Amino acid sequence: MVGKSILTVAIVLALSIGIIGCEAEAIPADQYTLTISSSRCGYVNRPGEGIFAYDKGTVVELVANAVGDSSFVEWTGDVSTIADVEDANTTIAMHGDYTITATFSCGYGMCFIASAAYGTPVAEEVQILRGFRDEYLLTNTLGQGLVDIYYGISPPIADFISDHPGLKPIVRAGLLPAVAMSTVVVSATVGEKMAMVGLLVLIPTALAMRAIRRRRRDSQCICE
Repeated sequence: MVGKSILTVAIVLALSIGIIGCEAEAIPADQYTLTISSSRCGYVNRPGEGIFAYDKGTVVELVANAVGDSSFVEWTGDVSTIADVEDANTTIAMHGDYTITATFSCGYGMCFIASAAYGTPVAEEVQILRGFRDEYLLTNTLGQGLVDIYYGISPPIADFISDHPGLKPIVRAGLLPAVAMSTVVVSATVGEKMAMVGLLVLIPTALAMRAIRRRRRDSQCICE
């Protein structure tokens, strides 16, 4: 019980990175900065997204990943030293401060569980879940891993739901909590988001402390 509570706290803190963000450290004068971002429906997993510092002349490997049935389009921005702007796996030579963006073409096929449950990939609920994915999951390493796992297992499940229409109301009911949470988070202000993060951290911490006290109390009872 205690181990699960501590693990919950760790996961919440990791996800919180994507909501709060981090301050960039000062860059030495003999280095160049590479600022990387991505459009909707994909992410950059190597070297990641954010601001990175490299020595002059360093050749940096770039790897962009599309999610689901989306596809990579091209690198945009300061792309003069990128080996191939139309290749998701390419390199960039650092001869200055660069800002680049990986752009993707969003796929809206029926390979997603939510799309299958609501019968269309353009349903409002699906759009809300997609917005939460792009804004809060694809912006941090843990979230990217969760998305990759989801898209690895979802196609056969989505196909099964599509082949059995009677399951759609049940799946939609199961998705309601996720849709409600995503709606609140996506539409919240910065202050409200920070407050939610605080609650997400405090609640598991409180549960962990309660479990520890209960375990100690049980141990004392056994000793007596």
